[in-house]
Amino acid sequence: MNAKKQLRRRNIEDEPRYVIGMDAHSRKLAISIWDWSDRFNACIHREIKCLDIEAMVKTYERCVDPDSITIIESSTNSATLKKMLNEAGYRAEIVRADIIANKERRRKVCDIVDAKNLALAYIKGDIDEFVWTPSDKYTEYRDIMFAYRDTSKEVTRISNRIWNICSRKGYKLPIRNATSKTATLRKMIAETGIGGFAKEQLEMLLDDYDRLFNRKKEISRKIAEIVLFNPRMLRLMQLHGVNYKGAFALDAAVEDPHRFSTASKLSAYGGFSPIVDSSGEEEEYARRRGGLKKPLDGEGRRDVKFFFTEAGQSVLTSCANSDIGKWGWAMVNRGKPRNKVVCAIGRKLLTYSWHILRGDPTPNRHSEAFFKRKMRSFHQTIGAKRMHELGLGTRDQFANAQAKLIYGSLPETTVNS
Repeated sequence: MNAKKQLRRRNIEDEPRYVIGMDAHSRKLAISIWDWSDRFNACIHREIKCLDIEAMVKTYERCVDPDSITIIESSTNSATLKKMLNEAGYRAEIVRADIIANKERRRKVCDIVDAKNLALAYIKGDIDEFVWTPSDKYTEYRDIMFAYRDTSKEVTRISNRIWNICSRKGYKLPIRNATSKTATLRKMIAETGIGGFAKEQLEMLLDDYDRLFNRKKEISRKIAEIVLFNPRMLRLMQLHGVNYKGAFALDAAVEDPHRFSTASKLSAYGGFSPIVDSSGEEEEYARRRGGLKKPLDGEGRRDVKFFFTEAGQSVLTSCANSDIGKWGWAMVNRGKPRNKVVCAIGRKLLTYSWHILRGDPTPNRHSEAFFKRKMRSFHQTIGAKRMHELGLGTRDQFANAQAKLIYGSLPETTVNS
């Protein structure tokens, strides 16, 4: 099930006898069971309008035949529900949330009507593909990625609140350096004698900031060690601007690159689908989602988009002498807006990532020296002591070993070609 997008089988003779549509929420769900034994005249078998999720499996064991398929509308807990049903021996598939969005409804919309429409959409052949779901291992990776994202947002939010209080009260504004911000603020509070509720509020925010910042560092270390033992993530770090967090985020979101038949589909999935100049309704909707004068359509995975937009900025600022950096600056010098160029670089990096994730061979050794420098920096991020405990040697030993895995089979003559 967790390979490519699961395509709908066209031979209805092989289809199950019962089709169940499920509309789920955080605690309750509605199911509509249809008897499809007569392939030309499906009829409703049973409806359950308000079912506790905790009782779902037991209800299925009482009321649902094993020769069935459950169609679940994509939502936050749909993957969990699918897993629960699969473990109980029932086939379940997830479909896009918009699969019934444009269906004409003749009465008030409710959960059981949505469940009914999901079942009928499958029976009528309106569903041509199912939503891919990650494995347990990669579900864990995604949980880590979401935790890092949420913690980063909280750190930024609290930092902005501290800045706002200092600005409003006329205090000396704290420096932006995250590691020394709380120390300088506490020193300022002690020296200036700030009292009252402002002091209480600042101290509370500083405690929260320290706690969340340390949590962010812990998650970063966890991500670094996962990347360290994942060859595919390490290979992604060949790319200019892509650090270990970006490599982790992309691989965690993708897992199986073969579900994307082309690199452009991976780019769109990562949020790098450009807005085109057209008068069509879909393009106009995309423009509204992306915002006025934005280069992207606002769709895609925001976590991947964040890291690869950041990678695009890094290419322009720190990797200007690389081939992709020269290409980006040529675009800027021709008058292209910098933000559009950053997005274009991010899209190029995702295109290269598609080849790396699929295991395509590295074409030449042009980036070998750069990759070695990045591996030395990565060694320092994890720490010499920890790397020694893991038996991975010094910085140079680790960098040379990783570079050999990627570039070792290439002839030396391609270095200056």
